[in-house]
Parts: sequence; C-alpha cells; structure tokens
Amino acid sequence: MRKIITKEELAAKTRRNQFLLGGALIIIMIISTAGYSWLDGNNKNSENKQTEKGIDFVRQNEMWSAQIGGQNFLFTYLPSEVENISVNGSFNLANYSRQVVYFNSIGIGATEVLDNLGSFILRYQQACTENCTDFPVKSCNSNFIIFENSDETKVYKNQSCVYIAGDEQKGADAFLYKILGIN
Repeated sequence: MRKIITKEELAAKTRRNQFLLGGALIIIMIISTAGYSWLDGNNKNSENKQTEKGIDFVRQNEMWSAQIGGQNFLFTYLPSEVENISVNGSFNLANYSRQVVYFNSIGIGATEVLDNLGSFILRYQQACTENCTDFPVKSCNSNFIIFENSDETKVYKNQSCVYIAGDEQKGADAFLYKILGIN
C-alpha cells in the first residue's frame, strides 16, 4: 500500500524536485560556459602571441606590444610583415635621445613613431623643408622625419633626415625595428 500524501506534502515534494532540477541546470550552464571560455581563451592566447627575432609580441587592441630593453613598444606590424621593406642608412636610438625631432606631417606614421620614441625624445614639432609660413623651415642638419608619397614603401636616410616613403605605418614600423636593432 502507498502512503496517503497531503496536498502540502505533494507541493513541497514538487518544489524540492523543481529546485534540484533548476540547480542542476544552472550548474550545467556554468560548467559549459567556463569550459567554452577556457577553450576560447586558449585559442586567443595562441593567436595573440608571437615570437619573432627572439622577442615576444602580444596582440593588444590591434597593436603588437613588445618588451624591449625594459621598455614597452607598440607596433602595427610584426617584424616578419615589414622585413621586405628596404631600410637604408645607419639608425640608432641614441641619435634621438633627448633631441628635438621634427616631422613634415603628423599622420598615422608619425603618431606610431611618437608613441614609441616619445619617452626618449626631448620634444617634437612639425616643420617643413622649404618656404612655409605655418611651421619652421628645417634642413637635414636636424632630426627630421619626412613622410613621402610613393608606390614603393621604403626608408632611407640623408644626413639627419629620415625619409619614410609609401605606406606610413609599415615604413614607421620598419624604421622603429631598425632603430631598436630588430632587423
């Protein structure tokens, strides 16, 4: 014989079963979410880390971050992505340390150079090479970085002028890698 159950006992049993079922579903959801994020996190970490030229690069907000000589540097491109860009001339970070650096334009390339060299240089200023009224006229006796339009991306030096022709960001990264001795 079965025991007679009152409505209150039946309601309590139903509530307890619903509570246990709900709790089990919540635990399953938490475990599956944690498992997915763990797997996705491992995939992202492998995609967001690269080692090139003995330096670890970590992808952060569309930029590659690297610790070089105890300093943090940011690049748009990895060294392997700019290794085919011709970089001619002798470049050294000491040439820019505590010096004024001039730019013919402040665009995306100049911004990338300043983001990386800003803590080393004394200050920067926009300048021009010929007659102009808005900015000082500078020659290649100054640390002058000149961005040029060109179909070919290349970096070259004439006295203290650095010419970055073509793609500003790729040229700026190639220039920065050369200054930092990563080539």
